[in-house]
Amino acid sequence: MHIDEVRLKELLRKMKDNNMSYFDEFYNTTKVLIYSNIYSYVKNQATSEDLLQETYIKFLSNLNDISEEKSIIGFLLTISKNISLDYIKKFSRVNYGDDYEYVSEDSSLIDKDLILKKIRDILNKKEVDIFILHVLGDLGFNEIAEILNKPLGTVLWSYNNSIKKLRKELKL
Repeated sequence: MHIDEVRLKELLRKMKDNNMSYFDEFYNTTKVLIYSNIYSYVKNQATSEDLLQETYIKFLSNLNDISEEKSIIGFLLTISKNISLDYIKKFSRVNYGDDYEYVSEDSSLIDKDLILKKIRDILNKKEVDIFILHVLGDLGFNEIAEILNKPLGTVLWSYNNSIKKLRKELKL
C-alpha cells in the first residue's frame, strides 16, 4: 500500500476550498494506516474503529489550520496517537475484565488485526511504530524519523532489528 503524499496535499487543498466530495478518497487512502496506528495502542477493534472516526472528525475540524508544507500523514498519525493515548489514560483505571472483540464485516481489517497482534507480541512499542509506518504506511525512513522526531540512524537500526526479531520468531 503506497500513500501518495502529493495526492493527499491536492485533496487537502480541495477540501479546504469546501469541496468535501474529495474526503471519501482521502479517507479511503489513509484509513488503514491510521486504524493500524490506533489499534497498536488500544488493541481493541471496536475501540479502534471509534477512535478512527474521532481522528477524522478532529482532522476535519482543524482542516484550515493544516499546513500543506508538513506531512499530512504525520499530522493524522499525531492526532490518532494523541486520541489513543487520551483514551488509554481515561480508561486505564477502569477494569472491565476481558476485552471482547467482535467480527467486522471487513475481513481485511481482521487479518491485519491478527498480524498486528503477532507483531506487537514480538516487537517493542518503538519497533512496532516504525514497522507500521514503513510497511503499512509505505513511508520512507527519513519521513518516519521526522514524524517520530528520532535520528535517521536510530530509525534504521530499530527497523533492521525488528526484521531480525520477526524472522527469528516466525522462522522465516
